[in-house]
Amino acid sequence: MTAEDCWAELDEDKHKALKIYRTGVESSLAKADLLKSSDMTILQAFVIYIACSRRYDKGPDIRKFIGNAIGIALNIGLHRDPSASGLPPFQAEMRRRLWWQIYILDINIAEDCGTTPRILESWFDTKLPSNVSDASLDIDMKDPPRNCSGKTEMMLSLARSEIGNFARRIIFSGQFCEENCYPALSASQKCTAIDIFKEKVEQQYLSHLDQSIALDYFTTVSCNLMLGKLRLAVIKPRARQDQSILTHMNFRKVCTEILQKTSTLKRYEKGRQWVWTFQNYVEWDALTCLLINLSLAPKGKALDSAWQAVNETYDYLKMDGDARCDRHWENIEELHTKALFSRDRIQINPSEWGASPDDDSGFEESHTMVTESPQPLGLGTLKRQREEVFGSSCPSPGELEPRVPNCRSEVPNMQLEAQEHIPRMWALANAAAAAPAAIDSLSHMEPASESADIPSSGTGCQWSANLFERYFQVLGSGQASPL
Repeated sequence: MTAEDCWAELDEDKHKALKIYRTGVESSLAKADLLKSSDMTILQAFVIYIACSRRYDKGPDIRKFIGNAIGIALNIGLHRDPSASGLPPFQAEMRRRLWWQIYILDINIAEDCGTTPRILESWFDTKLPSNVSDASLDIDMKDPPRNCSGKTEMMLSLARSEIGNFARRIIFSGQFCEENCYPALSASQKCTAIDIFKEKVEQQYLSHLDQSIALDYFTTVSCNLMLGKLRLAVIKPRARQDQSILTHMNFRKVCTEILQKTSTLKRYEKGRQWVWTFQNYVEWDALTCLLINLSLAPKGKALDSAWQAVNETYDYLKMDGDARCDRHWENIEELHTKALFSRDRIQINPSEWGASPDDDSGFEESHTMVTESPQPLGLGTLKRQREEVFGSSCPSPGELEPRVPNCRSEVPNMQLEAQEHIPRMWALANAAAAAPAAIDSLSHMEPASESADIPSSGTGCQWSANLFERYFQVLGSGQASPL
């Protein structure tokens, strides 16, 4: 509900209304003795409250709350599949649905807070809920529901559950993967794994949907958005990794597509009843990455579509009171100014970037970079690569890594006048790096091995990799999950 909707429907300021309702919900949960209760209905209400509270900085401590929810779920045995327990089929299905909602929230909140999920793979064996519509379930049913291979009301929930489960193997730390016995994959292997998984999602879920139906269209766009954000999480520069990816065409394309899909969801009037589930997905990460790309490489292919995506997102956030109050907004405004400056400079004097505005040769190399998004793969190719990526003969993490690109040759030097302005953009990174990190977020960060000082000149590729890493870590700690 927007601030305007709140005045129209409740005749109340949105933030005041939220405070009133939060107080009421938490008071009711306390009276129900939530922490000691084994009543699944009370836990369901608590999980809904957590899911609805993720966007707001002034809301409850959702990291503490999800820990409480997980503890309650374990106490009442939701982590064990009820198939062998003799429970009635309806109750068994409800328990599976609730466990997987908690499981996915655990992943979402871990990303929100810059930590790792609390639930380990070895803790549970609860199967995914059945792919059935609510009409196929009855509290007095004697036989388990029969899984449907086509479209049901559970399609969006199941797709999000599978994407979240897959994301655990892709976006979290090596230590987390080791604790869960996930294979260690290089960036290129992760990109291949995403292509393989995307093929599965399209075949198992999206191929059954009718794009003329509102929920089907919303499901398709939101799933593709989540998969796009997974790719950005993989290719985004990390510590000790060459920073020239920031100027690469494929990096620009990934960020642009994320912003485009987000904008599509927000503009889709027929899907307004479901958009609230994505309202906390303010695209700070994709917008920041794209603005940096446009500042360092204000030329080349897909420039118009990139700027259109930036302008739509920036204008939308500028009108959003909650977004303007967010700690990231001031930095976004500065980055936006620097990107505009770079665009104006290259129009005035293209030689500053070593080529004309229409020539992309300075930013695309003939070799394949480790962080470059793979070209679309056919199903046969994907099947052949599945065993390589996930099988017992999986290559070592560094096996597929190509040579480190030469920063000086791949990111053209800028003239002195341009350099005097661009470093201010990275001063934002320095400021972000000095901000307090989220709880536990430092446990999986690499120790600083380089100076975090902002140099007075040089390309972004020549600056501290550790600075980029710290900047994106802090940025990510306040960003919503793609799931």
